[in-house]
Amino acid sequence: MRHVAGTVTRTPPHTAGPRPRGGHEIHNDGTLRAWTVDHDPYEVRRAVSRDGTAEVILVGTCLATAEEARDAADAAARGQWHGTGRLPGSYLGIVKVGRIVRIMGDRAATVPVHWTSTGSTVTWSTSALALAALTGAALDPVRLLAEVTTWGVEPAVDGWFEGIHRVPPGSALALAPDIPPTIQRPPRQVGRSFADAAETLRHELPLAVGRRALTGRPLSSDLSGGVDSSSITCLAAAHTDLTAVTYVDAAMADQDDARYAAEIAAAYPAITQHLVDGHRAGSRHFDRLAEPTSVPVTDAPALSVGMLGILEAQLAPAVATSSTGHLTGGGGDNVLDAFASPADRYRSGARIAALRDALGVARDRRSAARSVLRAVTATGRDAYPAALARLARTILDGPAPRGLPDAADVARWCGPLSAARWLTPGGRTALADFISSRVQTADPAVGPGALRERLALEATGIEHANLDILARALWGLPVHAPFLDTRIVDVCQAVPAWERRRPGDFKPLARAALTGLVHAPVLARRTKTPFTGVYDGLRANASALRALLTGSTLAETGLIDSPAALVSLDRTIHGSPADLGSLHALVAIEVWLTNRPASFDTWWEPTPARETSR
Repeated sequence: MRHVAGTVTRTPPHTAGPRPRGGHEIHNDGTLRAWTVDHDPYEVRRAVSRDGTAEVILVGTCLATAEEARDAADAAARGQWHGTGRLPGSYLGIVKVGRIVRIMGDRAATVPVHWTSTGSTVTWSTSALALAALTGAALDPVRLLAEVTTWGVEPAVDGWFEGIHRVPPGSALALAPDIPPTIQRPPRQVGRSFADAAETLRHELPLAVGRRALTGRPLSSDLSGGVDSSSITCLAAAHTDLTAVTYVDAAMADQDDARYAAEIAAAYPAITQHLVDGHRAGSRHFDRLAEPTSVPVTDAPALSVGMLGILEAQLAPAVATSSTGHLTGGGGDNVLDAFASPADRYRSGARIAALRDALGVARDRRSAARSVLRAVTATGRDAYPAALARLARTILDGPAPRGLPDAADVARWCGPLSAARWLTPGGRTALADFISSRVQTADPAVGPGALRERLALEATGIEHANLDILARALWGLPVHAPFLDTRIVDVCQAVPAWERRRPGDFKPLARAALTGLVHAPVLARRTKTPFTGVYDGLRANASALRALLTGSTLAETGLIDSPAALVSLDRTIHGSPADLGSLHALVAIEVWLTNRPASFDTWWEPTPARETSR
């Protein structure tokens, strides 16, 4: 699996331990060693500051010019190390200034950083699986359990494996000889006005797309007809010819999306549109899971494994035209739109406006206004640590909700999902303890909307990384999501959520930023077509899903009751939406647990003698 790994020796003498199997060494100065696995040479960039005191290494889709990379090294030499993480693109950044090495991924977690300390050496990687194989670290099943039974629980620095730590996205792992590893956060982002963000996004998004398009290699894109993918496709078509794929199922064929996609293809000569009808192709959700061991391994549980059949059909035209990169609108909902956040606005001091927003939420969701208003005002007197403590008590002693989260949850930090019904008594205790352990480190100042927005961004980024791994492994096709680039995220999320989401409007930031650059009727849309074919896939693949859940690895830990999950599966197959998200996550977890290669030899090999003698 494609990844980057490295070591930093904290105390002498330097010893040459194992190296990633099949790795290509990109740096070795006696303190810092680094390797790439399955990266092309052009994906590794480096720059040295003009005074020679700082070095920057960039691995992945870094779109910076040589001058921009050199400027980042100069900034690092002046102490502004965080500038390396804000270059165009999506990549791993390594900054070495004197004896200090900083390793950083991106803000959206599409490029994560994990680390573990082994004796005098810190080993880090973009792959948690690789580090678990190195150390023999045991899986933390309760961390997985929280994913399917709760929402809003901060993962903090805990990864999927015991002793394998996670660097919070956007932060840096700072390492130096004789100094314990530390997590350094960049300076807090300054808020932006809506108008300023729109003007900046009008420059940054075309740059992010355009530099990907100007490689001279064939490209493809999603063209759903929605705002996000259509914007990316239109911006790319301004630079290069591309294959644009519009996927529809039986329920979507006559919806707005297909019509908008056709209009865009007709308006841009550079676009060659391929309409893929999922009904004719026979592609459905949860196809290809009868043999879960045939699914390529990802570094985290991947929701995309529930869409392998659809993805195969959707990406087939791109593969057939030898595309070397597929552009998507992934992350557009995270940056152009926002969670409804009346409680955050209330906590900011704009109480009248917040209560007005709360009434709008209740009206839109056809809920009682009183419960939403009560939740908003209560949140003004509360804090996230207290909410986590309450959730721990609810998991331990309270009933699980029977349906979907209610409208008042827009004003809350966290809560149980209906899948909490699957918990055994031991599972309840373990999960309550896990949540309680977050209370001491939880940010008391964060609002529930800001928290959920960040967690949703990270979940989207992790899922994009999984999709990229699967697409590369199955079809040799890298996948790009320019909306998830740190620069784009920074610009958009510096605008308060209640300005990006306006009553009666849909993604106004896109319209303000991209008018004149993107097909105008798309930016004026007020609708979003639902993707409802999931129930057809559940019914068609019920036997494979039952087999997967009957032999549940998570159930074998004694934390969940497999028969209870199967009851939920049957209810969902017949159209109940309450457990759909949790079931999808559980399926992803079970496939991941089945496939993850844990052996040392799968991931690592002895360092060759010629390297140990350096």
